[in-house]
Amino acid sequence: MKRNDKLERLIGDAERSGMCLMAGNDAERAIIRPRVQSGELLRVRCDLYARPQYWNALPYAERILHMLRALAAKHPRWIFCAISAAAVWGLNRTYTMHGQIHLAVTASTHSRDRRYLKFHYIPNPQTVVINGLRVTGLMQTAFDCARTLPFPEALAVCDAALREHHFTKGQLESFVQQQRGCAGAQRARFVVAHADGRSENGGESIVRAWIIIWGFAVPDLQQWFRSPMGGRAYRVDFLWRLDDGRIIVLELDGREKYENPAMNGSDSVGAVLAEKEREDDLQLLGNVTILRTSYRDVLMNPGKVQAKLALAGVPRHDPPRIPGSPYADPA
Repeated sequence: MKRNDKLERLIGDAERSGMCLMAGNDAERAIIRPRVQSGELLRVRCDLYARPQYWNALPYAERILHMLRALAAKHPRWIFCAISAAAVWGLNRTYTMHGQIHLAVTASTHSRDRRYLKFHYIPNPQTVVINGLRVTGLMQTAFDCARTLPFPEALAVCDAALREHHFTKGQLESFVQQQRGCAGAQRARFVVAHADGRSENGGESIVRAWIIIWGFAVPDLQQWFRSPMGGRAYRVDFLWRLDDGRIIVLELDGREKYENPAMNGSDSVGAVLAEKEREDDLQLLGNVTILRTSYRDVLMNPGKVQAKLALAGVPRHDPPRIPGSPYADPA
């Protein structure tokens, strides 16, 4: 296909600015369309494009930001909110959750949802600018995610807000209480009541959310044990201390921690052996049951994980009723 110098310049400018190429008018769309058909360009969203090799090399979090930067460049007064703002704050990096871009509007704004844009009425939102992107304030962002996202994803955002930023759970609860007249406020209170900044990552938060949905007792997080063999200290992901003195530990496995030397400082065999030694040391503490699961099992084979927790003796009660949630009566 014949080279188009203007298009090449636009693509280069977009990549240097860390954003998608955005078609600004019909003339540009006419130039871009055959490039998409030939595979030279990838249509990321309506009017948002990137070179496939460039796009595929980007981390998922950066793909989200590329879309937002392109929109912000064309609409500098737009305010990103909800899950879109959460991505800018570093609270969510799950690309599949960003099929729509979420924008805050005021009472004086008459905007309807269209294509991949979703507008939310937020009166007088406090805003900040982060790396050129105008977003709702941190607590407003956490609140909006808590009231609109499914419980597991909402909990992950609120956990991350507490973990990564300098405010307390009490401050977040107070902010949510002040929004009690807003749609979804009761749901947000439920999410924030279960938020815990000790959760190390989004995967752990989502697993804990499902443990809660299934009706099991809420586990303690990131507890330390000292090995009776040499005093080495170990930290576990989830822990239950039972009334009879028994301890149940649940460890969340991931293939990468065994296969990626950058994560564990050793080869895969060494990582497996170190994990086995760690588990043996924990068993020597006596009366400790160690369970293992994976993020994939929790999502794809939940019955197996529930059976494992129940057989180990993790306390269980009636599943909670999550306000406005499809998980109110889980199977």
